[in-house]
Amino acid sequence: MRQGENSMVRHTGLTNLELAENPTWVIALTFSECPFCGFLSGEPELDGLSVPCPKCNRSGSSREAFPDLSCIRWLEMIGDAYVRANTRTGEKQAELVEIIRSDVKRDIEPSRVAAAASDVRRFLRKSRRSETDYDRMLSALQTNLSLDRREDAARVHSLLVRYFDTVNEHTNVVVLTGSLFERLFHNLLVQLLARRGMTDSEARKTVGKRRRREDSQELFWIATGTRLQKAVGEFGVPTIYEDCQSIADRRNKFLHITPGAISAEMAERAFDIAKNAFDLFAFLQNKYCVAKIPGASA
Repeated sequence: MRQGENSMVRHTGLTNLELAENPTWVIALTFSECPFCGFLSGEPELDGLSVPCPKCNRSGSSREAFPDLSCIRWLEMIGDAYVRANTRTGEKQAELVEIIRSDVKRDIEPSRVAAAASDVRRFLRKSRRSETDYDRMLSALQTNLSLDRREDAARVHSLLVRYFDTVNEHTNVVVLTGSLFERLFHNLLVQLLARRGMTDSEARKTVGKRRRREDSQELFWIATGTRLQKAVGEFGVPTIYEDCQSIADRRNKFLHITPGAISAEMAERAFDIAKNAFDLFAFLQNKYCVAKIPGASA
């Protein structure tokens, strides 16, 4: 079973953008589910009917794909939005670079402009915006962008203040990632209750009544005797539980409070956890939902 440290996406050597641009990356992350014990395997050779399940050693029946088609489609949409977000951000940076070149008559690398924009945003968030802080910011801009005059730094600063590297596609990455994790967790809870004697209809009804995050996590604890944070922590990807909670909070804040709740940095974190989502929930299902079969390997 692939745990976090053995996840395919962590050993491809690809950047997030290269991974998202690969047309087969989502399918490569899916699993086959044993129809007898529910064990999930990511090994492609186990797709054959005659190949025994590594958990219960039974064969002869076709295996279902994990996760369901809705989750597969959501991850594909996350990848598409991530690629578009990077493309649009690059276009916006190029536009800003051209404006600066025209204004101060100097060519500056887009990466340096992007870094300067991040510095300005950080300054606006953390400084007291005093005259001293402003002078320090202008001096930094003049040095980092190799500008000849302080007046040029002031003009560039005014342009950077109005520049935002977050585009609509970044929002889509975060919102879709939140939806993907909700669906995967919902399906996991249904499996947990079904394995403990409920009918599928009863399990879905019980899970459907617990829509609040705290209530659904309490249901996981009741069904397993383990807190979700501890269970996710055993997956092997540091901070993934905290990042999931943060993504959910930002998504809800965006939907209900302010459209400025999501940033490009948040979208990057969202993709980081989305690419590990199938592995994480396969790990949880194998640990907490697979049927105990006498004589089967541990």
